[in-house]
Order: sequence, then structure tokens, then C-alpha cells
Amino acid sequence: MIVGIGADLLQLKRLEAAYERTQGRLAKRVLGDEELIVFEQRLKRNHKRGIAYLATRFAAKEAFSKAIGLGMHTPMTWRSLQTLNEPSGKPYTKYSGALADFMDEKQWHAQVTVTDEQDMVMAFVVVSYGTPIVSTFDPSNYIG
Repeated sequence: MIVGIGADLLQLKRLEAAYERTQGRLAKRVLGDEELIVFEQRLKRNHKRGIAYLATRFAAKEAFSKAIGLGMHTPMTWRSLQTLNEPSGKPYTKYSGALADFMDEKQWHAQVTVTDEQDMVMAFVVVSYGTPIVSTFDPSNYIG
């Protein structure tokens, strides 16, 4: 059962301006430990791709906070939610601290997707109750 849906759209230049204004501290305030490692690696290789990564994670946290109906209030904090990627590239959520306890107690699970274009990023989150939503798509059955 779906308990919440959240979306966030963000202009890259606004986030980049905030990152520059804070001399990079924004990333350390918003990203979890694992996200920060990926961000720093991407930023070193390509500044624009690093900023896009930071922006998609920021948008995912905003979308998630809307989907759970709390906004940025305890137990939701910037660093307690991470959006990481499976080896296939599929994004997934990882919780820590009070947010992990909150999600476990409610038996809630989140599905997240993020995307970026030249000047915008978007995140979309669906939170469900009970058994996690799992795709039933089997590519071997696809004919079209």
C-alpha cells in the first residue's frame, strides 16, 4: 500500500551557487558518509558531474521528506537518508539512526529515482507499507 509520494525539481545553478557560497560545506552538511565519498570522487573527475550528483541527492532527500509527510523534521535529517546506487545503477535508499528506527517501526519502504539534465535535476519517491514494492518485469518475456 502506498503511504506517500514525493517529488522535487531543482535548478543546478541554484545548488551550485549555494555550494560555492558555503565553500563546499553544503555537501558535508547534506550528504551521508557513503554519498560524500561518491560525490568527492565525481567532483575530482568532472566538476559538473559532481555538482549534478550533489543536486540529485539533495532533491531525493527533499522528495523523501515529502513522501513520509514530515518535511525536514526529526527523525528526518539530511544525513540520515542516503540515496546510493546498486551495481546496475539503480538508486536505492539507506537510512540511519532515528530515521531507520522510524521506517522499521512503520514497516515503510521507499523507492527512489533521480535524473538530471543540463540545468535541472529531479527526484521522485514512493513510500509503501508492508512488503517492499518489487518490479515484476522480466526482460526475457519482453517481445516488443
